[in-house]
Amino acid sequence: MRTVPAADLDEPASDRPVLVLDFDGTVCLGDGPIWAYAEALLPGLDGEHARRVSEGLSDFLAGNTDPGDFSDGYSAVVRLAGPGVARATLDAAYVASRKALSAGEVDVHSPDGLPQLLAELGDAVRRVLLTNAPDIGMAMLLDRLGLADVIDEVITSAGKPDGFDTLLPQLLDGADPAKLLSVGDMWVNDISRPLQIGCATGYVDRTGADPRPAHARATTLPGLYPAIRGWAADPHAFVEQYRPDVAEPGAPNPSSRS
Repeated sequence: MRTVPAADLDEPASDRPVLVLDFDGTVCLGDGPIWAYAEALLPGLDGEHARRVSEGLSDFLAGNTDPGDFSDGYSAVVRLAGPGVARATLDAAYVASRKALSAGEVDVHSPDGLPQLLAELGDAVRRVLLTNAPDIGMAMLLDRLGLADVIDEVITSAGKPDGFDTLLPQLLDGADPAKLLSVGDMWVNDISRPLQIGCATGYVDRTGADPRPAHARATTLPGLYPAIRGWAADPHAFVEQYRPDVAEPGAPNPSSRS
C-alpha cells in the first residue's frame, strides 16, 4: 500500500479494473470523527453558540432532522457554527480532529466483511482509497481498521468533487470508464462526476430516499458487496445491465471533508 497526495498521483497504466472507495462514512464508520471535529471547535465559541452547535449535531446524528438539512456530519458542524466562524478556525479544528483520530483517541470501525471482500478481490482489481482528508496518520488508521493489507493505494487531499476531473482520467489511463467503480456515501462528492463520464457507481444512500441516480445503491456498504463483486467479474456487463439516467450534480458539499 502506498499513500500519495492527489497532486502527486503517477500510477503507471494497469489492465486491472479500478475500485475507488471513499473513506469517511464509507469504509471508516462511527460518529466519533464528527464529534472530534465539533469538540475541537466548541471551546472557541460562546456558551449559547456552543450549545446550539452541540444540540444541533446531536439531533442530526440521531436522525432527528430533515435528511436534506445537511449533506453529512462535517457539513452539519460547519452550518451549525454559522458564517461568523472563520475558515481558518474550522480548518484548525478539522486538523485537530484528524490528529485525534490517527492517535487512536476516536472510536471508528470498518464495515462488516470489508477486509474479507477486498482480500477476495485481490490481484483482480486495483483497490484505491480516495479521500479528501489529508494524510495525517492514514497508514496507522487503516491498520486499526484492518484494511492496511487489502488496499493497494491511498490518495489523500483529493478535492472531490472537482478533483475527480483530473483524477478520473489518471486512474483510467485511457481505459473504458466502465472499468472504474466509484463507491461512496456522498452523491455529489463520490458519484456525480464518475457517473457523468460513464464510470460504474455504487451509492451508500443511508436514508434510502435519495432519488439521484447510481448504478447500484444500498443503505450500507455491505449491501453493495454483491454489486461490487458483479462489477469486478465483468465491468462492461455491469454497466450495460444498470443504466441510470444521469442527473445534474447537486449543490457542492459545504465541508468537502469526506
